[in-house]
Amino acid sequence: MDRLIAAASPPLSDADPTFDVPGADGLSALLARKNGFYAFESALHVYPAAPVGVPGRSLAEWNAPDLWKAAYGELAPVGICFAEDIFGGQFVLAVDGTVDRFDHETGRQTRAATSVAEWVALVLADYNYQTGYSAGHEWQIAHGALRVGHRLTARIPFVVGGEFAAGNLVEVDAAAAMNYWGGFARRVAGVPDGAELSWDVSVVDTLTSPRTVSG
Repeated sequence: MDRLIAAASPPLSDADPTFDVPGADGLSALLARKNGFYAFESALHVYPAAPVGVPGRSLAEWNAPDLWKAAYGELAPVGICFAEDIFGGQFVLAVDGTVDRFDHETGRQTRAATSVAEWVALVLADYNYQTGYSAGHEWQIAHGALRVGHRLTARIPFVVGGEFAAGNLVEVDAAAAMNYWGGFARRVAGVPDGAELSWDVSVVDTLTSPRTVSG
């Protein structure tokens, strides 16, 4: 855990991160060390346990049912989404303290680690795969640092062959992106194997907001 903390940004909140949630001891321990942070050039985002209004949203805000989870319907992740990769893939804390991975494009939730400590080790062992670091680095070389509270959204979804490359990525507010992917995941879930999927990929470009050009 020391290595991840050392590689991360300053804490995103100075609030007391203690919270009473089943299975959350491991997450409490991580946030007690640094209450929310970005790491690996913002490819990894860990949400802070803090009051509403933290830049980029607090843990409670991010997990509010009406922010983006409702868009997934029955596919919504079960547990506390406490961190995300550069593309919006969620890391989810289950009630037994294990960590799942939630695929934002398909709505599939799978086991990733037996504990938050094991998840930290997993990220450190291969942060490029776990966080999408190289694609995020490439995009930020071309466009500048990713804005707080934003993720990179694929124009052509990865699940249908889209490239993990800067040219296929657009910067979108994280919640707006997840609402978009919720609709996509529900559509994909209803398509039989081998069938064609009709989806307007140009919609992604309408989700991004202009960057402020500094003088």
